[in-house]
This record gives sequence, C-alpha cells and structure tokens, in this order.
Amino acid sequence: MRQNNKTYTKKGDIMVFEPDERLKQKMAKDGSVLQYMYSVAGAGKGLAAMGGMLVGIGILLAAALYNVTGPEGAIKTAVGAAVPGVLLIILGIFMQQKREKAWIAAYVKLSGMKEQELHQVDQEFKQPGTVLFALDKGKDSNSLKKMGFITANYIKFPGTSPCIFRLDDIVACFYTKKMLCDDGGYDRALIAYPVQGEWGFKMTSPPEKASLEIVKVIKEHNPKIITDHHFAYEGKEYDAVRGADDVIALHKRVYGKG
Repeated sequence: MRQNNKTYTKKGDIMVFEPDERLKQKMAKDGSVLQYMYSVAGAGKGLAAMGGMLVGIGILLAAALYNVTGPEGAIKTAVGAAVPGVLLIILGIFMQQKREKAWIAAYVKLSGMKEQELHQVDQEFKQPGTVLFALDKGKDSNSLKKMGFITANYIKFPGTSPCIFRLDDIVACFYTKKMLCDDGGYDRALIAYPVQGEWGFKMTSPPEKASLEIVKVIKEHNPKIITDHHFAYEGKEYDAVRGADDVIALHKRVYGKG
C-alpha cells in the first residue's frame, strides 16, 4: 500500500486536493462514494427537470393570462401544463431511483471488479491520503459527483461514467494535443488505459493545466505509468494512442503484469 504525504491545493482552474473528513462524509453519506458519484447522471433526472419546467411554464402562463381569460381560464391553462409536468416528474424520479439502485451492477460490468472489491474502494476512500481531482472548478453537488479520486490502490477518473480501475493496472495516462481525429485533424485529449480490458478513459478537449496536474498526481501514486503520447524505449518508437497494444505489451514485458 502506498503512502503519500503531499498536500495539494486548489489553484486557478486546477483542482487536485486531499478532502477533509467533512467532505468525505458528505460524499459517502449513504455509505458509498461510488453510489454517490453514480447518481450524477441518468435519463430520469432529465425527465424530472423537464416536468418541473412544464409546471413552471403553466404557472407563468396562468399569471400572464389571468387578466385576459379570468380565473377560470388561468386555472385551465395552469392545469393543462402542470398535469403532464407532474407526471414527468413522477416518472423521472421512478427511473432515477431504479437506476441508482443498480449502481453496483454498473460498476461490476464496466470495471470487471466484484462487489466485494467495490466495497473495498469505498473503505479506502475514507482513509487518509485520498486525493480528489477534477477538470473544472465547480463546487455544487453535481460537480463533486463528477470528480475523480485516487486511494491507496484504486483510481476513478472524472466524469459521469463509472470509470474505475486498480491503480496498479494503469499502463498509460497522458495529456496530448495530437490525438488524430477521423477527419484527419488533431484534438486535445486526456487518455488512460489499463493493462487488461477493452476500454479505458478518454476525454476530448479538456483544460490543459488541469489535465497535466491530474497526470502528475497519478504518476506520483504509480511511477510505472507511462505519461507521454510519444516515447522511445530500447531504440523503438511508441505511439501511446495509435499503438496502445504495443505499449501494453511493453508494459507487461517490463513489469510482468497481466
């Protein structure tokens, strides 16, 4: 288990820091930080928000038409918009609750970890040395749920997808300005992938300073991680984007992982 005594600070658009106990408790208020973060997304939230907008529109229309149609007409207008709005809110809440109850299955499917190991991630999150990191400066609950974190043995990347890995399994994590796109142009990207599995993490057009700081802190927790898009080893040139399979094979050869 790694020990990391460095203190991180929030500077400008860079968000890398060690959370205090109060923040940890907030993010794991139901017993699981993974469950808390999984609740950030879902179609149910969109439906509920749409329903709330319809109710609000109905109220505004009723107020605007009160002097024209009278109380009866205003009430009919409000009800006409509010009823479908309320139904959408109820449906949205039901769908969101159903989705959030399936958080374990979602993490198991995407990470390949068993439920017991996910609970281990939650336990490690509560321990000293946990580091939170983000690509933006948001301070609301949704921003907290989109953050990434590093514990002694695990890493969750930022965003709405349950993208979590064992820290020792990460082969490469780097920021690049030269990710080749389908149209032949280039884009900026923050990319990471593990030694096994068919998927990794990729965020296009992220803020550069925050991305570089995130790569730096991940490297501090696992020095074996490759942090360059292009590099050379034993006279051979490697491209960590287009030649990921070669990079993974090299990592396995050097470190005996996989």
